Amino acid sequence: MCGILAVLGCADDTQGKRVRVLELSRRLKHRGPDWSGMHQVGDCYLSHQRLAIIDPASGDQPLYNEDKSIVVTVNGEIYNHEQLRAQLSSHTFRTGSDCEVIAHLYEEHGENFIDMLDGVFSFVLLDTRDNSFIAARDAIGVTPLYIGWGIDGSVWISSEMKGLNDDCEHFEIFPPGHLYSSKQGGFKRWYNPPWFSEVIPSVPYDPLALRKAFEKAVVKRLMTDVPFGVLLSGGLDSSLVAAVTVRHLAGTKAAKRWGTKLHSFCVGLEGSPDLKAAKEVANYLGTMHHEFTFTVQVASMSSSMLHLLTIPD
Repeated sequence: MCGILAVLGCADDTQGKRVRVLELSRRLKHRGPDWSGMHQVGDCYLSHQRLAIIDPASGDQPLYNEDKSIVVTVNGEIYNHEQLRAQLSSHTFRTGSDCEVIAHLYEEHGENFIDMLDGVFSFVLLDTRDNSFIAARDAIGVTPLYIGWGIDGSVWISSEMKGLNDDCEHFEIFPPGHLYSSKQGGFKRWYNPPWFSEVIPSVPYDPLALRKAFEKAVVKRLMTDVPFGVLLSGGLDSSLVAAVTVRHLAGTKAAKRWGTKLHSFCVGLEGSPDLKAAKEVANYLGTMHHEFTFTVQVASMSSSMLHLLTIPD
């Protein structure tokens, strides 16, 4: 997870306003400890708190197109970024970040590119050529995003409410599967799958197709340039995810650098069935298992943890 904060059209480009936006951005620091970045164009501010997963060396944000006329701050992962880069062969990329494709796709297609992205994401993009902007959230809202409005008519967008609540007259959840456009002056649904219709066509049960779809969903999420692991409770869902990961890990870039031994993690109360079941699954799959016991001391930190979390991410 990363943290994004954008303040757009606030009619205040003073140093004091910049300092204020930086202060608010630091409230999201826990979401991304690896880098803090900001881009200001007049009365528009885009800031970013980065958790480095893809291209940790050069993928700092905000991200740009070739001449920096398009600026974007993103929280998310674009699983099909390599295929999209191939389609954008006439463009010059500055980084290896999976999210940089967003700036170049906008150059090619304007606002009509969101459904080309296969991933989980929330982003704000500023077109400095006409000072217009768009913001979008992934299809089912995996990444958190909120939008607010200042008393001066400014638009505020943040990964968490704590970036908005002190400075906005009103704020709300940014709806999943939607695009906000300053040119259109409001929201537009970009995610419109056929099954949104009330009349849902039925198809015969096909366990093989279900298995292939599940494996594909897991494998495309193994895209990372840093070590990773799986959360394992010993239940059906997490055990299946871990099993597919073990099977496909050897073919990933991460395995070539960090090894083919999958790390699994479980947190639970001492003697809990989750800890026991997770250990049994880990032993069966041959993972490097890490077990953490939830204690009274950890429970006493609940107020600190609640401060860090707005909604599950």
